[in-house]
Order: sequence, then structure tokens, then C-alpha cells
Amino acid sequence: MKHKAEVMSRRKAEESWKSLKINMIVEKEQITRGVRVLDGRFRSPHAMLYPNQMPGCLQWAKFRAYLPVMQRKGVCIHLAGTGDHTYVRRELGFAKGLLEDGIGSILIMNPFYADRKPPSQFRSSLENVSDLFVMGAALISECNYLIHWAKSEGYGPMGISGVSMGGFMASLAASNVREPIVVVPCMSWTTAGPAFTEGALRQAINYERLQQLVEDRSYLEELRKIPNQNWVDEMYEKQDRNGLGLAYNMMCILMDEFTNLFNYPVPMDTSLCTAIVAEKDAYVVRSRGPDFRVRFPATNFSHNLLLLDFNIFLSKVALPDSLKQNCRKFQFWRITCTTNPVVHKR
Repeated sequence: MKHKAEVMSRRKAEESWKSLKINMIVEKEQITRGVRVLDGRFRSPHAMLYPNQMPGCLQWAKFRAYLPVMQRKGVCIHLAGTGDHTYVRRELGFAKGLLEDGIGSILIMNPFYADRKPPSQFRSSLENVSDLFVMGAALISECNYLIHWAKSEGYGPMGISGVSMGGFMASLAASNVREPIVVVPCMSWTTAGPAFTEGALRQAINYERLQQLVEDRSYLEELRKIPNQNWVDEMYEKQDRNGLGLAYNMMCILMDEFTNLFNYPVPMDTSLCTAIVAEKDAYVVRSRGPDFRVRFPATNFSHNLLLLDFNIFLSKVALPDSLKQNCRKFQFWRITCTTNPVVHKR
């Protein structure tokens, strides 16, 4: 809660990790047909700051990069969607198409996914509601560091995109970038709350267990000790108004607190944001969340694209056009790194 209030909500992610000694480890690198393909890892800045939240395998941020050697027209970080535990889907759907236009891609492995999945976790089912919030905080710092690293390698301008959960995380990560950046969230919205309380993912939440917790006085007392919040009283007030259950109302409160984009900074140039949304989406219930155009003014919108079409639209239209638009702004805003990341090659 303190980190969110003092760092994430104030666009200070970069400041929070700049004093840390983060080493970029290149595990594999080759150049094929003018493309530098690189597998790397580094300790997540969030894990270094809060090791108890990201122990063991969670602490290592892993990624694969496809970077043009000669033709450099920008780089986009693609975040994984729900259930995406490999690089394959993003490589085939986005990275290859962008390379044809000289645009590189960085595919990061989400915390709690693939090699970063806790041993006790079953597939994509997060064990705790708070794991989703840790994932968001970690990706904010990890994307911020990767942008810094890519720029030190001579790449830019930068962009962030993702589909579904990846799209939401892209919007979240962009909130803490201290220069104009391209943001292309696909099939996501301004908050993750309705997806878990109204949409298809509602069935994935163990509301029975949550109800037991919010009926436990000792648990509620621990919640009350958290500074600068009034969740318990707000839960009872909501329950008096709607009668939908204490667990449901607490879930709504926590989701709004940690995932609503209105609680985070607005990207520095929202004209570089293109939101791709579906007219009918069982996962993302847009009617129950604030509109993108209210939080991100000047956002470009594309509606009702077929699932197979939005991959093409993203890689051939939305990202290339936005990166071209950002070229002049990138030159103006470009921040010269005083110290480059330390790189260790194996």
C-alpha cells in the first residue's frame, strides 16, 4: 500500500530502482537475418525492494528480445495475456509482423507464469488475490527497467502493448514511464475489477473463502491497521446499500484500489494510446468501469475487430503508426542514461 501511494501513484518507479544494482544477464544471443535474438533475465526491481512478495523463481524477470540490427524504428514490449506461459503466441502474432517494418519486440515473462510460477500454483490460477496486485507492481518496474536498457542499447522510441490481462498491465506500466510512450492495450479496460466480479473470471474467485475471511474479526483488525485506507467500513457501507455479500463488496473495493487506472498517473501523451476493444466481451465488462477516453483523453479507438484481425491491426497499423508519430517526441524527450546497465554474458 505504501509503495503504491508513494511510488506507483506518483510516477516514481524509475526513482525507486535507480539506486539498486541491477545486472542484465544475457543467457543466449544470436543474429539471424539481420535480427538480434536475445534471451535475458534480471532480478525484478520489485523483488529487490520487497523480497517477501516475490521469493524464489518469482524474483527473476525473464524475456526474449527480437531487435533489428540495422533498421531501427522503435521497440515494443509485449506483455502476456491470461494463460500465456510461452513466447510463441506473441512471437507469431506480433513480433514477426513488426520486424518486417523494422520494429523490435521484447516479450517479457509475467510474474506467476511459466518459469516464474510458484511450485504450488496450479497453471494460471493465482493462489491469492494479492498476487494480481504484486504482478502489476512488478511489471511496472520491470517494464521501466527494460525501457531503460533498450534505450542504452540504442533503440527507441518505445511502446508497450498486450492482450486482455496483458493489455491492462500495459496501461498500468505506461503510467510510470517518464516520457511519451506508445500504449496499445487490446481487449482490456480501465480497471480489472468487473472482470473478476461481473465477467467470466468471477467463477475463478473463491468467494466462499473470502467470505470466511471478512467474517473473521482478527482478519478485519489486521486490515484496519493498514494506513491510509478505510476498506472495512466501506465494505459494510456497500453491503448495506446493495446486499451482494461482504466478500463481493470487499473484492470490488480491493480491485478498485489497486487496478483502477484513475489511481495511477496518466501517460505523458495519451494521443499515442490506441485502445483495441471488442463490442461483446465476456471477460471485460466495460459498462461497469470508467471509460478509457475519460482517463486517457485523445486515445484512439478501434472497435469490433475479429480475434484474428486484431493481431494484424496491431502489428501493421496501430503500433507502426503510433511509433512513427512518437519519433519526433522521442528525440525531444529522450533521456540520456548516465550509467548503462551492467551486462553479463554467458
